[in-house]
Amino acid sequence: MFSIVSSEERRQVVEGARVYRASLAPCPRDWLKKRLSSMAMAHGHEKDPDRAAAWLQETGRLLWDLPHDVLAYAIDEAIKRSERGFMPAVGQIRAIADPMVATRREETYRLEAMAMVIEGRSRPDQSARPWERVVADVAPEDDRIPASDIAAFNRNMRKFGMAMRCRADGSTFNLEPGAADPTIDGDDR
Repeated sequence: MFSIVSSEERRQVVEGARVYRASLAPCPRDWLKKRLSSMAMAHGHEKDPDRAAAWLQETGRLLWDLPHDVLAYAIDEAIKRSERGFMPAVGQIRAIADPMVATRREETYRLEAMAMVIEGRSRPDQSARPWERVVADVAPEDDRIPASDIAAFNRNMRKFGMAMRCRADGSTFNLEPGAADPTIDGDDR
């Protein structure tokens, strides 16, 4: 098979997908506990040890799912942006971190999709672009668009006379003029 991608480049894509997936792992709990404790000492005004422990527990629970490097950056940025030296709230930290995690997750899915194509594991949906063929295979269940949302989107597109439709994997396509709408089921007619 002829390919413009070398075997070394293929290996790098597969390895890159593995590294990106690993970079989404939650931060180490011991690091987070130390970081939050130092924040509480430096910026906290709570003197009651029970309330301080509760703050540490709850804040840790709400931030633990973030990757280590992203969380460290988000905490630093939130502290820099805080007004009058107050400790940043979880929402301020997440406002910085969540878009970064979403971008990384999207890049991970794309790399994993490329790796699947390279390894010959993609599903044969010839109407989809190559990276769309495998998104449903690599995206975790929590990140998939619910079927009810896809059906509602397609109903609204029909209602407003739009050609855009959404496939079950969340990718979109445009109906050709006069073509049958494959997204209509018995309940939508």
